[in-house]
Amino acid sequence: MGGMHGFGAVVTPGSDVVSHEEWELRVFALSTLVGTERLGAGSGRAIREEMDPAAYLRAGYYERWLWSTEQRLLRKGTMGEREVDGWVARLRGGEAVPRREDPGAAARSVEATTATDPLTSAPDARFGPGDAVRVRRMRPDGHTRCPRYARGATGVVEAVRGLDAFPDIGPYAGPEEPVYAVGFSSVDLFGPSPEGRWTVLLDLFDSYLEPA
Repeated sequence: MGGMHGFGAVVTPGSDVVSHEEWELRVFALSTLVGTERLGAGSGRAIREEMDPAAYLRAGYYERWLWSTEQRLLRKGTMGEREVDGWVARLRGGEAVPRREDPGAAARSVEATTATDPLTSAPDARFGPGDAVRVRRMRPDGHTRCPRYARGATGVVEAVRGLDAFPDIGPYAGPEEPVYAVGFSSVDLFGPSPEGRWTVLLDLFDSYLEPA
């Protein structure tokens, strides 16, 4: 939700479960295949943010993934506007669910979800451990990975993670930038709490920060 307040607890009973119904795992698999097999256009994360706000709030996590996956297929031309509705009608009419065995695609999908891609070093990073930084106040028009609740807050760089593609352009198509682990006081971000004070550690791109 972009770090906005008012949407309830982040951690709720059952939130640590990967899925609650079988169809949710199927949506995850479809979304992954669309990416690994280059069947869709655009980024699922950015496209999900184009959903009508009311529909976005009504939808569950995997319902949003399903919507963005369909949009990616439509934008690439992999399927037509009425194909999904047509299949829904046929399945409701008793037609058998089509199946396809493709071990190669399955292997590529598993590899894509388990592969690691370590960040490269950032020798020319503007900031280093111990530097005080402030998160810029901004209102991006499109996708961003900068939490809203951190904008304007001051923290301390705890580590330089390395270089990564700046996600706000594309996303994940922008130039590489240093990424920093920045520690913030929970009181500065959220105010006093009966739980006490703790450190909130955020990984933030260089473009989000300025010297404090």
